[in-house]
Amino acid sequence: MTSPKYLNKQEIREILEQRTNDEVFKTLANLPHPHELKDSQKAAQLIIKTMDAKGKILIVGDYDVDGVVATTIMMKFFTMLEYKNIAYVIPNRFRDGYGINKKIIQNNPADLIITVDNGIASFEAAQLCQEISTPLIITDHHCVKDTLPPSDALINPQQTDCAFPQKEICGASVAWYLCNAIKIELGISLALSDLLDLVCIATIADMMPLLRVNKLLVQAGLKKFQNSQSIPNKILKNHLKTQSITSTDIAFYIAPLLNSAGRMDEGALAVEFLLSDDEMKAMELYSALETLNNQRKATTQEILQIAQQNLLICENCVIAYGENWHLGVVGIVAANLVESHHKSAIVMSLQDGVLKGSARSCEGINLLESLQPYREFFIEFGGHAKALGLKMKLENIEKFFNAFKNASMVELEKDPSSEVLGFLALEE
Repeated sequence: MTSPKYLNKQEIREILEQRTNDEVFKTLANLPHPHELKDSQKAAQLIIKTMDAKGKILIVGDYDVDGVVATTIMMKFFTMLEYKNIAYVIPNRFRDGYGINKKIIQNNPADLIITVDNGIASFEAAQLCQEISTPLIITDHHCVKDTLPPSDALINPQQTDCAFPQKEICGASVAWYLCNAIKIELGISLALSDLLDLVCIATIADMMPLLRVNKLLVQAGLKKFQNSQSIPNKILKNHLKTQSITSTDIAFYIAPLLNSAGRMDEGALAVEFLLSDDEMKAMELYSALETLNNQRKATTQEILQIAQQNLLICENCVIAYGENWHLGVVGIVAANLVESHHKSAIVMSLQDGVLKGSARSCEGINLLESLQPYREFFIEFGGHAKALGLKMKLENIEKFFNAFKNASMVELEKDPSSEVLGFLALEE
């Protein structure tokens, strides 16, 4: 019997290089131009017009890591420009629900509203902006429906007529590209690569495919962490006892830490931490995040144990729901079920006769497309290939289960350049 051949580090590196030697995006200079994102130039011009008039700009983010980071990127960018008439809102998961809504607009008057990591399904909010003559720029990366909300500019690589060469990028990447479009329009020199540590966090946290544009942004972001002197990054590196943050550190510690704010309390806490330039204040915020993260872990384990004992098991998916389960952790419970059952998972909380929750896909499955034929059973339904949010009436759960239990799942489209050895391709 022939002995197995074990590869050394150099041989692994050579194999990875051969797999990506036709990679178009090898350096930051090779990245797609911001104008390849549909409406990015139009949005940049509108933002500059508002700035010239000293108008108030409102950033509306999301409570998950991607939305929190995208908001932080925009706020840091306007600080670089020394523009001060700027504010942000992170919706509360429990009080406001997902994305921009009428109440947020009414309570935060502005001369221009920019959404980051949300807005593509916010029709009522967009219509209100039209009614009160408030310009609206939507930046998002989630699934695009046949009808789009009215806006003055809509940036989303998922649009069929968008020329950007990669559809699956995170909301923070879209926000970073918008900042680059504004910089180009202003004709100024600004080191926006300094924000790539943030883009890196969001890309990994939002489970974007680590290839092409995403791979390059993450690689560059990991290098930025090493040299970063920002107070939040110093605190994170001190906790991890390292100067070289890895993608594993981000996936298993930094992202869950930042996510805990929106899952358990206010997502704005994470933005405050990432924006903080006062060491004492930053440490207070970090301690608060640690406390929330510990609460999140305990709550997740409690619900996971109950869910494991009350599963509806389909051919390629598991479903669990329970009364008043904490909405902030149902997505994490779903991810745990995927890992333990090697199937996609849907986890929902029952409140007032309505099931609301999250779904996560297993490796190689496009869960969004797999569920599309069954969307008649849902009140709300949307997200991206690997993670989505959904809502349905309790009376529909049995009908949905019977219709879906033997369904075939849609596989993710494979890209040759995605054949990399996980995080090994991203770090030394």
